[in-house]
Amino acid sequence: MNHRIRIAILIVTGATVAVVAALIAGWMFKSGSMNPVSITPPGDDARTSSLIPRFSRGDVREFKRDSAALPDTSAAAIADPLLENLEASLNVPGAVQGEAVLSFKDKAAMASFVKNMRGAGLDLLGTLDKLNSIRVGYKDIHKLRDLIAGAGGDVSAEANQWMQVPREPQSDPNNEGGATPIGKAQEMMDAISAGGDRAGWGESVKIAVLDTGVLDHPTFGKDQITHLDFVKDGQTFHSHGTSVASLIAGQNAQAPGVAPAAHILDIRVANAEGYTVSTVLSQGIIEAVDRGAQVLNISLGGYGDSEVLRAALNYAANKGVIVVAAAGNDGYDQLSLPAAYGDVLSVGSVDKSKKQASFSNSGNGLDIVAPGVGVVSAWETDKVAIASGTSHSTGLVSGAVASYLGWGVSQKEVIALLKRHATPTGAATSRVGSGVLRVYKNAKK
Repeated sequence: MNHRIRIAILIVTGATVAVVAALIAGWMFKSGSMNPVSITPPGDDARTSSLIPRFSRGDVREFKRDSAALPDTSAAAIADPLLENLEASLNVPGAVQGEAVLSFKDKAAMASFVKNMRGAGLDLLGTLDKLNSIRVGYKDIHKLRDLIAGAGGDVSAEANQWMQVPREPQSDPNNEGGATPIGKAQEMMDAISAGGDRAGWGESVKIAVLDTGVLDHPTFGKDQITHLDFVKDGQTFHSHGTSVASLIAGQNAQAPGVAPAAHILDIRVANAEGYTVSTVLSQGIIEAVDRGAQVLNISLGGYGDSEVLRAALNYAANKGVIVVAAAGNDGYDQLSLPAAYGDVLSVGSVDKSKKQASFSNSGNGLDIVAPGVGVVSAWETDKVAIASGTSHSTGLVSGAVASYLGWGVSQKEVIALLKRHATPTGAATSRVGSGVLRVYKNAKK
């Protein structure tokens, strides 16, 4: 996975911030080895060579006189539907090999299963108590099958899906070809009608940024960020999360955000290479909701459906939490997940000319677009960057959501108002949703 940016050093001395040097640097997300929460990325792992256990045909000669007594050796007779269904569920594109996510009808069924796991060659890798789900590692799928069979209808299984921050934007001829960068922080804010004094925007609103972690950067105020790390790999945080958070709530003019008065709940769910898995993202969503976040920014995703992730998002929706997610940078006529889910505010990108960005995913369900070509954001601990991607557009939209909430707009009304206030571009809704983000200052209706 690649992501290229232009970077300039941002130095803070007291209240003075000056950009003193301009550098061009490349950051590349690699598709090599990584270990978010002790697992490795998709690879050419060996798969079970024999999916159906061997059965003896028996001594046919003993049954020649009574053909009805012959053992039935047809494929239908020796098939194992549970094993076949399990294989089909776990061996899907983007799945973490050797892992399964199991969901139960209630906590009692989950506790019973975990108890029976002991000595069965399965490893308990994580628990999502609020969802009655667990994450398990296995070496022998037959043993996993046997335990599931013993649980009757109390358990369902699915793959643990790889997810990642969006890839480096790639040009795609199916889109409008928008490629004109914003380039300046003030122009970026003016483009969404958020210029001028925003000091109080987002006040008393908590936004969770589920990403690669947020570094302490001069654009953030003292005590503006609460940090949680669900990866705990000891690696240096990748700056993607810092970049997105600054567009939401940055306070400095060199790396500004839409809602600088908002509080950022930094939940690190992706590792230094930008990878996470559906269970860890689901865990982060639940934690964010339980810690009082009113808005969740998810500038990452994948294309594998996940019932556990759906359940986590339902948990957020039932609490009235607004989830904002990036459409993806693959130029597909399909939104990545979780942006494609119904209760999520999905965000694509446009350039300075309000043309759909050449890289932006689109399709049915796209809600809104925002500047995403050459936008200015924080990077590392003392730099600003000019970067592109639907991740950054999503940060701007999350900042707008926080601003509306801070002005007293109810959570039920925010998305409808954002769509109503968006600037039409003339393009199809499948390309730009309701239009380009426009912040209607002090909006209450």
